[in-house]
Amino acid sequence: MKKFLSAFAGMAVAASAANAAIFNIDVSGIYSNDEYGSPINVVQYLNTAIANGHVVSIGWDVQIYADSPSWLSEISVAFENSGQSAGVFLAPGTGDDFPGTSSYSSGGLLDLIGLGLDFNLDANGILRLEYFEGYDDYFQDWDGQWLTGTLSIEILEVPAPSAFALLGFAGIVAGRRRR
Repeated sequence: MKKFLSAFAGMAVAASAANAAIFNIDVSGIYSNDEYGSPINVVQYLNTAIANGHVVSIGWDVQIYADSPSWLSEISVAFENSGQSAGVFLAPGTGDDFPGTSSYSSGGLLDLIGLGLDFNLDANGILRLEYFEGYDDYFQDWDGQWLTGTLSIEILEVPAPSAFALLGFAGIVAGRRRR
């Protein structure tokens, strides 16, 4: 299930965990074309090498351009697992319902867990990013552009089920010794 992260949700800033990796993605020059799912949209696949990784925070520091009649609020990106069954959508210019150029920053990494927007990657560890328009003003053409900037994603390593089983077994053994 995917949810929309409003740029105004940026109140909670996450603290990085020891078993986390932060990935920074340069978005400079990426076009924002049609609505989500269009075959002409720019799609990137980031191999995080973190099987079933837990996406816990996202941040951005970007400058975007919306060509009239398109709006800054329509330029969006989807962060998803490779099966597109879980993720979150971000529109950094939320509320700016007009064309032009503007800069947006989250001011750090936003805590997706606290916002109820965290999700897991699939076993292949691939993060899928699709750049799209919330409303398509120019069918089969670009409506805007990510001029410069970086998207940041924090992903936690999730211990394998066998590790949980070993920890549980160790807890049972330790519990028996105390009696």
